[in-house]
Amino acid sequence: MKKTLSIHLGRQLFVIEEDAYDRLQAYLKKLEASLANESGITEIVEDIEMRFAELLTQYLGETRQVVTISDIENAISSLGEPEEITEETEQPKQQAQANYDSSGQKRMYRDLDNGMLGGLCSGFGAYLGIDPVFIRIIFVIFLFMGFGFLLYIILWVIIPSAKTPSERLQMKGKPVNIDTLKEEFEKTAGRLKEDTINATNKFKSNNKHLTSQAANVLRFIGKVFGVFLIAGALIWLIIFSLVVSGIIDVVPMTGDQNFASLYEFLQLVSPVNKSFSLIWMGILLVGFASPLLSIALGVRLLIGKVNKYYKLNFILLPTVIFVGIILGILGSINSARDYEVYSEVENQHLAMNLDELQLKELPIIVNNRRIVSTGGIDFISVKNNQIMEHGVHVRYKESNDSLFHVSQVFSAHGIDRTAAQKRSMHIKHQLHVEGNKLMVDPYYSFPLGDGLRNQEIEVIIEVPKGKKLFINDMEVKVDDKEYLGVMYADEEFEAYEN
Repeated sequence: MKKTLSIHLGRQLFVIEEDAYDRLQAYLKKLEASLANESGITEIVEDIEMRFAELLTQYLGETRQVVTISDIENAISSLGEPEEITEETEQPKQQAQANYDSSGQKRMYRDLDNGMLGGLCSGFGAYLGIDPVFIRIIFVIFLFMGFGFLLYIILWVIIPSAKTPSERLQMKGKPVNIDTLKEEFEKTAGRLKEDTINATNKFKSNNKHLTSQAANVLRFIGKVFGVFLIAGALIWLIIFSLVVSGIIDVVPMTGDQNFASLYEFLQLVSPVNKSFSLIWMGILLVGFASPLLSIALGVRLLIGKVNKYYKLNFILLPTVIFVGIILGILGSINSARDYEVYSEVENQHLAMNLDELQLKELPIIVNNRRIVSTGGIDFISVKNNQIMEHGVHVRYKESNDSLFHVSQVFSAHGIDRTAAQKRSMHIKHQLHVEGNKLMVDPYYSFPLGDGLRNQEIEVIIEVPKGKKLFINDMEVKVDDKEYLGVMYADEEFEAYEN
């Protein structure tokens, strides 16, 4: 029967026999004594303890739990005795090869110290003993084949990185013993020290150089941006010139013309007077001055310094743009005044003594044929200098007597009541009675010169109590409430309580 102890070695817990523990203690003390003059002794001993723990874990396997003196001796034989460490001869390297244990065979790790991304290619290179550049070329080829990126990510996840000197040695296929661990530690410490010194010196001596490089990069970016500014501005100038000159029509229309120019469309939404002139002048100033400013800025970025006369562009052109914006705002405000008031004009009033009234759409007849549907772009319809609008409001309610009353009301906006009434009376709409049928055209028109000023048509129907009203062959409910809907051509009519 042997006495056992519990110890922590290399961050792992072991149960060890007492004589094995004594041998381990003696070995570690001798190791520390032999490395007393070395820098970083604590880190070296810690790495050796971790390797010692790895070897003991391998020796125990899955069947044994207690470390014996034999396990300690085998581990010491693999690592080497401290007195075997010398600096003057090649004996350590020969001893390392002699003490190489099959348990120290190569293992695949990611090499973060020499890697460009995740250290995968560097790790493969170290494991295979070849330049990692070839591995990177292979992965680039795989990337173009479509599976390189996914393969790299998978290998990155499943292959661990070499964090300790022991793992870095195993990655390179070198034996893991005292001498190689010490050598690896010194190499790592030396590299870190050299990197630190180089970084410090580079920061102190080359700060101006780095600033110059950053300035060069910014100048290059500025030149590229300047090229884009000039190219984009030239394209805009060409397109804008074609649009404002009327060579290219951009507003979709139906009727006499498929498209209208920007100038013609602006005449519809803004009166042909002072406000129209202000808006059009603002569009021209901003539309031409903005790309010219972009060109001036692009040239400045490309050639660098410019003379004082050229710098005037950066004062004059922004001023022109600002003036154009102000003119556009003033014109829009003045144009909005044309919507200040509206006027309603009753075009006709019909009274009918009927038991029921059927409201139907007036069919569109072209060349003695009825048009049942139309399609395509229908933003604005202009025909024979008349703007065609679509959608007639229908309002119905109870009558105060025994007669059906039908009123046709036109409405429009204007800068004053006279202008609004004038536009209202310019509206044309067909409505007539055929027996008990009220034929209503879902379209109406008004002169092109009146512009778009919310011109609308409303048909008001008063239904006697106890009598019926049909709209497109469907009876509608009539009570003490008022209902309102919009009639569109070839569409189902829906009314809502007003």
